Amino acid sequence: MKGLLKEGDEIVSTGGAPGAIDAGIISAAQRVEHYEMAGYGTVRTYAELLGQEDLAQLLQQTLDEERQADQR
Repeated sequence: MKGLLKEGDEIVSTGGAPGAIDAGIISAAQRVEHYEMAGYGTVRTYAELLGQEDLAQLLQQTLDEERQADQR
């Protein structure tokens, strides 16, 4: 995660056309969202395997919210 955030900072600090910087920021934000989604998906699967369906459902809701954030 630190590496992803550092990449985002580098994109902003390199300068360039505003549209290119905006695209870089969006790209960096999407990488962070995908990292989070991978974590929630993994933990949700662990909860399912352990028979913790209530927790798995909550984690799925969070994963769905992260996917919506990624789409925005």
